[in-house]
Amino acid sequence: MASNITRKLSTLLDFSSLILPFTLLRASPGTNIPNALFPSSPSHPTEGILESLLLSNGRTLTYRTYGPPNGNPIFYLHGSPSSSLEAAALLPHLSSRNIRIIAPNRPGFGHSSHYKPRKITDHAHDILALADSLGIQTFKVMGLSGGGPYSLACTRVIPPERLNGVGVIAGVAPWKLSPTKGMDWHGWMRFYLVRYLSWTFNTAYLRRSFNEKLESWSIDEKREFWRKDVGNTAIDLGEKDKLVAGDEKVVEEIVDCTMEAFEGGCEGPMLDSVLLVADWDFELEDIDVGVKLYFGSEDRSTPVHGAREMQKVIRGSKLVEYEGEGHFSILVNRGAEILDDLVNEGT
Repeated sequence: MASNITRKLSTLLDFSSLILPFTLLRASPGTNIPNALFPSSPSHPTEGILESLLLSNGRTLTYRTYGPPNGNPIFYLHGSPSSSLEAAALLPHLSSRNIRIIAPNRPGFGHSSHYKPRKITDHAHDILALADSLGIQTFKVMGLSGGGPYSLACTRVIPPERLNGVGVIAGVAPWKLSPTKGMDWHGWMRFYLVRYLSWTFNTAYLRRSFNEKLESWSIDEKREFWRKDVGNTAIDLGEKDKLVAGDEKVVEEIVDCTMEAFEGGCEGPMLDSVLLVADWDFELEDIDVGVKLYFGSEDRSTPVHGAREMQKVIRGSKLVEYEGEGHFSILVNRGAEILDDLVNEGT
């Protein structure tokens, strides 16, 4: 989830323009989703509450759950920069389908411990540890936008007898498959800047400056900052995406999501951005678990070209293209269909 790169570069400290698009969050009307850190809980955490798990290596992994506690489990991997709040977009569709969503925060997002160096495949070990802690033996994973590569990486770490399906929604494609083909100008600039100037993200000055900027602002100032980012993003969107991004309630939900992403500082989102456009630490040709790719034909952030190329490389994968849908609108308009299709895949 992107923004006007030229305008943002002029302020230098607006890191959101340099990272990949975050996704859309839409909860059902009246849904109360607390945004606070709570201690680790048993295998049935409270819906929507941010929970934490102490991993064996001493790191903290935070997560949320949605849907029936005994429903069919799907691990939802959020976009970038975003957080586990994003999974609330699917909340209205879960009970009727008996689906339970478990949404972890990646390292450095939403109170999950930041660490480096790390690789894309590392997060799959966290997902497996979380599944074990919740008593979940078999499950599916799905990732949206920046979460797409992480869902694919699960196929290289999680045993196939436990991982029974993978879904990628508007996900980022690896660099070697030309993911910028069909991308809007600002998105193209963003990818190339991160790809070839990623060393700048490792400078203590940049990280410190951005963190100091965030810390100096009030909550209202931070929210206004992210609202403007959504507005800048909308400039380059397709028609359906513009309709979604024009919804004030949706904008506030996106702001909630992004606020949580940066609660621990900018280091996690910055590193995430670099990993997504760098050469991944696994090969798509080695994937041997069923993968479903869900993309909108009018997505200008992660264009369908990348999905078509991934479908050629991943053995047995299937691509579903939604005519007219974009990067934001696909989850809002097609979320229920995607859940139905993914749950039925491999069953």
